[in-house]
Amino acid sequence: MGNKLDYKTLSAFSEGRYSYNDYLKVKQWFNHIDDFKHVKEGLFQQWQELNMKDNVETGPLSHIFEKVQYNILLEEKRKAKKVFLWDYYRRVAAILLIPVLAFSLWYYLSTPPVQTSNESWVEINSPEGARIQFMLPDSSRGWLNSGARLKYPAIFSKERKVELTGEAFFNVKHLGRSTFTVSVADMDIKVLGTKFNVSAYSDDDFSEVVLKEGKVEINGKTGQFHYVLSPNDKITFNHKLKKLSHEKVNADSYIAWKDGFLVLDNEPLRQVVGRMERWYNVDIVIRDETLKNYRFKATFKDEPLEEVLRLMALTTPINYKIEKRNIDSKGVFEKKKVTLKLK
Repeated sequence: MGNKLDYKTLSAFSEGRYSYNDYLKVKQWFNHIDDFKHVKEGLFQQWQELNMKDNVETGPLSHIFEKVQYNILLEEKRKAKKVFLWDYYRRVAAILLIPVLAFSLWYYLSTPPVQTSNESWVEINSPEGARIQFMLPDSSRGWLNSGARLKYPAIFSKERKVELTGEAFFNVKHLGRSTFTVSVADMDIKVLGTKFNVSAYSDDDFSEVVLKEGKVEINGKTGQFHYVLSPNDKITFNHKLKKLSHEKVNADSYIAWKDGFLVLDNEPLRQVVGRMERWYNVDIVIRDETLKNYRFKATFKDEPLEEVLRLMALTTPINYKIEKRNIDSKGVFEKKKVTLKLK
């Protein structure tokens, strides 16, 4: 690969420390990658050497490529040329699969950015039964829970806005008066810089916001409500009843999922089952109606499904059965199924 580009050059570019010639060099480099395997191995080795020799905080390669992608788009916007950058996204997405930190983050770009007349959008999807960490173009960070989807512009305008379906934790970077808005089906959550959790799955009857730090302003999409949250406030809006409720909670319990904790805080079994289905990517059926309102309280840390079910059966009047997995017409094993019934 001629015109070899090293990790330090790439890292400097991602931090905005580059000349116009550097920009052209990086862009040309991405546009002429012929051997992805060679690139992955070479940059991964440089990443390791920098950490060992320089003893500096270099950050994961996935973050570097995210910022490189952003800076390329920024330069293209400044030049005001109509350029389609999907080729760069494809190449960057391929390199993002490098397992820099086995337990850390990865980005799952399920589709090409949606091209609009003025801007490109990026979509991140968290697979069922998984949790992923992300970084946005403004360096705000967060986590997506199982089955969640986040969409955001490749380049933020003065007012930063993202769209969420599912559950996510946001650690929003403060950028002067630039607001940050999370838009879900029935409300907009607006902040300047703070930490908060949003749960808004399309198959749930409610949307929920819990504030960890700072302040959050919540507005109903049709103007039916307005609320300002303080730390440890929780707002829940029931779609069916069109009812808004507020309560004080321990915010740590609601954001523990990002650290691998499944916290069940005296919830009715019908809600517990819904959370377990997403957490483990499994279908759970409650055979006895009387069990649906049975409340359950427990905390599990990265426990397998079988162990959680065993412990539930030990402490509640519940029996469980894990059904045999069948193979569908396409030769693929069906999702694991569990049946719960009264002892």
